Amino acid sequence: MGFLHARRPMEHAVPVSDRPRGIPEHQERESDAAELPIEGVRAFTAAAFTAAGMAPEDAETMAENFMWADLRGVDTHGVQRLTWYLRWFEKGMCDPASQMEVIRELPALLQGDGHSGLGQLVATRFMQRLIPKAAEAGLCVGTLRNSNDWGCGGWYPHLAAQAGLACVATTTSVPNLAPYGSRTKMFGNNPIAFAFPRRDNPPILLDMALTPVALGKVLRAQAEGTTLPPEWGFKDRDGNPTVDPHLAMAGIVPAIGGYKGTGLAMITNILAGVITGSAHTGAVDVGKRGQFFLVMDPGVVHPDGVDAYHEAIEDLVAQVRAAEVLPGEAVFLPGEPEQKRLEARQASGVIPYPGSVIDGLKRTADKFGLPFDLA
Repeated sequence: MGFLHARRPMEHAVPVSDRPRGIPEHQERESDAAELPIEGVRAFTAAAFTAAGMAPEDAETMAENFMWADLRGVDTHGVQRLTWYLRWFEKGMCDPASQMEVIRELPALLQGDGHSGLGQLVATRFMQRLIPKAAEAGLCVGTLRNSNDWGCGGWYPHLAAQAGLACVATTTSVPNLAPYGSRTKMFGNNPIAFAFPRRDNPPILLDMALTPVALGKVLRAQAEGTTLPPEWGFKDRDGNPTVDPHLAMAGIVPAIGGYKGTGLAMITNILAGVITGSAHTGAVDVGKRGQFFLVMDPGVVHPDGVDAYHEAIEDLVAQVRAAEVLPGEAVFLPGEPEQKRLEARQASGVIPYPGSVIDGLKRTADKFGLPFDLA
């Protein structure tokens, strides 16, 4: 994979307790990287979740979410996580049958409880209730408590944009970031995602973590036995720069913009943890995540209506397209590189996966007696 440096033996090991909560210890990679057929991976993923006790419709929702992430190249948030979630089921940390429950509803407010179900499932079901409310009222706030890792955060604003709505969403996550100047991990690497619909084109979609790279890339480096690029800026617990992914995850995880990034971690923790009535700060764990959504109809919120909104968005896009480009650089709209990758992978019919992910799929096949002939 392009973001990983050459393989070398790891000189350090850290206890499982130093890994993010709920993430099982990695196993040595055995398979080589390979391209797998999109529809084959989708069907296998749904079959695995069904075999683990999920209703077929819910398993299909999980598979659709995973494949959307992998098609866009956010492949640390797709089927790489299949073995994580199956381990949660196995250990009784999460019930595959758990469903989202609406606990309070007002004209412009929806509150739900995920009952510790899989985040992609309960948050998707929540959005399916939230979107029509926002379309009817013009704007709706949604808060979800006792959810889980929601995977690729852009998925939820993407669902809103498909309905012509704009959306802002954020979530808590297990503690990985320390307050600026500290080594005590207190806040999650809480992603923030936005989507703004366009008239005839894919939405402007920004999905960003609060670290220079998704921590799933560091976990993948552990599994693949590779080092980290030094420019990612990870440090060990003593504050020394490190390219060892084991020391990086046990050490000081960098936030974007230094104190500004850790400030955003606190604010997203308030929005998605405190305000939602879910666990927050150091109490966030598997099944105890909160999520916050603001969904709005831009044609209602814009004082001159939907046509004026679309004209303004296209004027913004035109100005960006006209920007003078530096030599060797390119200018993209947020989400545009991922959209191009999705279209290219759909056209090819395959997605490239590293060997560690293929190992996980093979272990899953063995666990449930499923055929695995994708590679």
